[in-house]
Amino acid sequence: MPKLSKLLILTTTLMLGFFKANATDAIRINPTNEPVLLDGRCANDEWQVATKIKLPAQVAIYLMHDKDYFYICAKGKEEDITVLDLYIENSKTGELHNFHLSAQMGESVLTDEGWRNKHGKWVLKDFAGFWVPYSGLKDRENRSGPIWAKGTHRQVQVARKKFSGNTRNMMFSVGAVNYKGNRMAEFSYPEKGIKEEKSSWREFLFSE
Repeated sequence: MPKLSKLLILTTTLMLGFFKANATDAIRINPTNEPVLLDGRCANDEWQVATKIKLPAQVAIYLMHDKDYFYICAKGKEEDITVLDLYIENSKTGELHNFHLSAQMGESVLTDEGWRNKHGKWVLKDFAGFWVPYSGLKDRENRSGPIWAKGTHRQVQVARKKFSGNTRNMMFSVGAVNYKGNRMAEFSYPEKGIKEEKSSWREFLFSE
């Protein structure tokens, strides 16, 4: 057999093995047939089937989907405020999207000038969520010092039609967590993920 043919066969075999390994390495997101209520609690029955990812400080991320939506819940401790940032790559456009849930909600896209709001504050296109609830003021007389509720969980649902295909390249960041004396600790998955660098994210697959 000519050397060129052997080389071509070897190259093709290696490429097929590479793509197969990538598909195998993808984290599978479990499906659900139950309606999902965005109520600030991911310990409810409908979340029991979710794919679970554990982070430090007793923080966990729950992932599941149905035919229309992708659901995420970030669960912290009772003393945590818990802020969620979800990052998704748009495989068609190459754009990197950030869905932020704290006391505000919004969607941003990475540009040459940094992260820029895509639709305006509280303009939610094809997604919804449970943000950090307002819990009063430290100084009521002067109406200053907002207090944010602790112990609720951040939840978001993103319409599957917003991004094509059954795979998602993603990163998660959970902040405002109590950890070793730091009340605003932040943890990411993947652990060494960089929000501006999609190659440091992780591939996920919808299990149909």
